[in-house]
Amino acid sequence: MNPHPPRSAPPAPVRLRLYAWAAGLFLGALEGALAVAVAGARDDALPLVCVVGVAMVLGTVAARPLARHAGRRPTGLATALLAAIGAGLAAGLDGLSSLVGAGLAGLAAGGVLVVAPLVCHELSLRGHKRLMPQAMALGPAGAGVVVLLAWWSPARVTTAWAVVAVAALIYLVCALRLPESPVWLVRQDRDVEAFEALRRLHGTLEASVAIDWTRLDAEMMAEQQALTPAELRVPEVRAAVLTGAVLILAQEAPLGAAALVLAPLIVAELGLGSLALAVSAVTWVGLALLALALVTRVEQLRFLRVVLGAVVAVLGATFLVAGLTLGGGAGAWTIVVSLTVLVASQSVLVLPACQGAIDPRIPPWLVEAQRRASATGGALARAGVLIAALLVVVRLGAPVLYWAAFALSLVSVVVVLLRLPRELKV
Repeated sequence: MNPHPPRSAPPAPVRLRLYAWAAGLFLGALEGALAVAVAGARDDALPLVCVVGVAMVLGTVAARPLARHAGRRPTGLATALLAAIGAGLAAGLDGLSSLVGAGLAGLAAGGVLVVAPLVCHELSLRGHKRLMPQAMALGPAGAGVVVLLAWWSPARVTTAWAVVAVAALIYLVCALRLPESPVWLVRQDRDVEAFEALRRLHGTLEASVAIDWTRLDAEMMAEQQALTPAELRVPEVRAAVLTGAVLILAQEAPLGAAALVLAPLIVAELGLGSLALAVSAVTWVGLALLALALVTRVEQLRFLRVVLGAVVAVLGATFLVAGLTLGGGAGAWTIVVSLTVLVASQSVLVLPACQGAIDPRIPPWLVEAQRRASATGGALARAGVLIAALLVVVRLGAPVLYWAAFALSLVSVVVVLLRLPRELKV
C-alpha cells in the first residue's frame, strides 16, 4: 500500500493552455452569434443555421488530410485566419455575402475541432492534464460573452459576428505562439526540429525524454488505416464504436447546443425581456468557469459524469414541460431556468467527460479513424439536432420542442444506462 496519495497530473505549459482555451472560446462564440442571429430573424434563420452546420461538418472532413500533409501549425493558422475573415464578412456585409462569411466561419470551426485536439495531444507531455476537456468546457463562456455584448447593441447581429472575429484573432495569436507538432516533424524525418520544438515548450530535460515518446507516436501515426466493415467484426472494435455512438447521443440528444442557441429566441417569445437573457448569459459564463475548475481537478469518473449529466438533462427537460402547465411569469421563468439546466448538464458534465481520451479497445492502427469519426460524427449530430430543433420551433412552436426534448432526454438516459455499463464492463 502506498502511504502517499497520488499526485495530480501537472498542468500543460501556459501557451498551450491558452491555445486550448482560445479554441473553446471561439467555438462558443460562434454558437453565441448563431443565437443572436436566430433570435433576430426567427423565420429567416434556417438558411444561416444550415450553412454553418453543413460547413462545420465539411470542415472536420477537410482539415484532417490538410493537417496530415501540410502540418498542424499551418492548418491551425489557416483555420484561424479563415474564421476571422468569415466572421468579418458576416459582420460587415448583408445578404448572400453575409451567408458566405458565416459558412467560412463554420468551415473554420470544423477545422478547429480536428486541429486543436491534435495540437493539444502532440505538444503535451505524458502525464499532463488533458486540454480538450478544458477547451470544450469554456464554450458556454464564449457564447455568453457574445450575447451580453451584442444584445444591447444597436446592431446586434453585426456586433455578434464582430466578437466572433475577435475570438478568431485571439485564437490566431495563440496558434502563432506554438511550434509545429513534433510528431508531424518526426514523420517528415526532421527529428532535430522536433526536439527543438519540445525544448522551446517544455525545457531541455523534459524534451530529452519526450522525444522518444514522440518517435513512438510518429511510428503509430504512420501505420494508421481506415476503419473497414471487416474491422467491425472484431468484438472490441465494435464495442468501442457503439460506445462512441452512445456518447454522441448523450451529448446531443437532450438538445445539446440547441438549448443554448435557441435560448434568446425562446426568451423573446416568452416576453420576459432582456433581464432574463442577461441572467441566462451570465449563468452560462459561470457554468463554463465551474466546468473548467472541475475538469482541471477531476479527470477520472468519466462514466459517472456522463450518467449524471444525462440524469440532470432529464430533470431539466421535465421542468421544461412543467413550465408549460404553470403558465404566466412563473412558467416562463421555469422554462428559462430549465434551458439553463440543459446547458449545464452538457457543458459541465457530459461534454468535457467525452473529450481527451482514446478508447483502449481501439487497435493502435485505428486511432486516427476513431478521432476522425468522433469529430465528424459529433459535428454532424450537433448540426442535425440544431437544424431539427429550429425547424420544430418555427413550424410547430416551442411547446412541441419542449416535449421533444423531454422524450429525447429520456431516450438518452435509458440508452446510456443500458449500453455504457455493458460496453465499458462497468
